Amino acid sequence: MKRIHIIFSLFITIIVFSSCREISINTIVNKDGSFTRIVTITGDSAQVFKPDLPYPVDHTWEKEFKKDTTGSEDYVLTYTKFFNNSTLLNQEFNVDTSWRKKLNRNINVERKLGFFYSYVVYKETIGAANPFNLLDYKDYISKEDMLWLTGKKLALNSSDSSKIKQAEDTAEEYLEEVLTAEIVAVLKKSIEQLNSPVIDPNQVDIYRDSIALKVNDWDFNSSTEFVDYLAEWTNNSNFHKLKTLNSTLFENLDDNIQFVVGVFEMEDYKVTVELPGIITETNSLSTKGNKVLWNVNASSILFEDYNMIVESRVVNSWMFVIAGVILLLFIVLAIFKLGK
Repeated sequence: MKRIHIIFSLFITIIVFSSCREISINTIVNKDGSFTRIVTITGDSAQVFKPDLPYPVDHTWEKEFKKDTTGSEDYVLTYTKFFNNSTLLNQEFNVDTSWRKKLNRNINVERKLGFFYSYVVYKETIGAANPFNLLDYKDYISKEDMLWLTGKKLALNSSDSSKIKQAEDTAEEYLEEVLTAEIVAVLKKSIEQLNSPVIDPNQVDIYRDSIALKVNDWDFNSSTEFVDYLAEWTNNSNFHKLKTLNSTLFENLDDNIQFVVGVFEMEDYKVTVELPGIITETNSLSTKGNKVLWNVNASSILFEDYNMIVESRVVNSWMFVIAGVILLLFIVLAIFKLGK
């Protein structure tokens, strides 16, 4: 995605972040559904220790710091932890203190017992991060555009790259529109709460284009600044009274704006899952042997739930043994009866 250069002014920041370190999450699943989770950060000695990882880690994780052995000047920081089940991992999300605490995340690892075969399933879901709902993104972003944005379609040529650029521009237009709509709605609702005869909520609609310009240029630090803009544009100082109201409306809006900023500041990372047995089903576009890979970035989680699903089939050797013993007993019994 274009990273909403105009809206959030984060393009340079993201480039710097992406060049400083690489983050990968590897999950090695065992036949019984237990698994080992490995978080690997590669970069210079200062960047690898930066906080804001895709998943929280604490003192219960085993930590290793060493020089990269591939010949580069980078260092590698690794966090490793074994989990008996996915419930224990999901519980750790609850102690996340970063902006990601508002993300709806769930990981489920289970073993489905069969007769001769069992199936091990890994499913990770990151809920759609967009907190704004006044405008439906589906009215702006087509299904094909969404495939490009979420990485479900990969660019194979220059024509595909142009389509990705077009999808990014469309997403940017939507975000500008929906944020403007959210600010207008909060201003109008706060005016209604004030219930002053000298302030008309409909005046906000008159200055909608001016609000949109401020949004597109990101010319504000807090949504309450639009109260000052309205007072200036209308030459009506009574608008300042809106700041004396319960500020929950503006605080909630600012929280949502900061959350979206956090999403766009998010560093891309890779999720790798290694399952026992043979891969039978996955929505990953990158599969090698019994390993699958997903690339997670801001655009992939912003508008839709991002699902990472993979299933493998494991041979139940003990079931073959039991079946063989039972078959042998039948043969012995049949021979015994024939002998009589």
